[in-house]
Amino acid sequence: MHLLKRLLIVWISIFSVSVFADMVIEPTQHAIDAWYEEKMAEETVNSTADMRNITNQARMKWDAEMNIVYKRLMKKLSPSQQAVLRKAQQQWLKYRDAEGKVISEIVSSQQGTIHQLSGTNLGMQLVRARALNLIAYEQALEK
Repeated sequence: MHLLKRLLIVWISIFSVSVFADMVIEPTQHAIDAWYEEKMAEETVNSTADMRNITNQARMKWDAEMNIVYKRLMKKLSPSQQAVLRKAQQQWLKYRDAEGKVISEIVSSQQGTIHQLSGTNLGMQLVRARALNLIAYEQALEK
């Protein structure tokens, strides 16, 4: 099981680097990523159910972070910029929900708990990516 955890962490790290390679984000690791890696490495994490629970918690943390950054960003924008971001966020939320359905459909057709873990991770990565995008927009305003 420890090999499975390590492979998952390596996969997440590689996926994260490749997805965000062209984005300019501060070089420090985000606190949620650090929390996630620490939790996944704990000795008490012995099953894919444990890993899914941690990944789900990380998704909720990323969702909260996304909302905090969105609100903070809205305060820094002009009214016309706010309108554009608001519309984009509404469209992204629709995309997230639709993508969640795709993930559920694909995962539900597979056998084995590793596929469920993969689906949970895909959902978490989706929200994480949006939160990091909003952080990058905020950083762009500060330059």
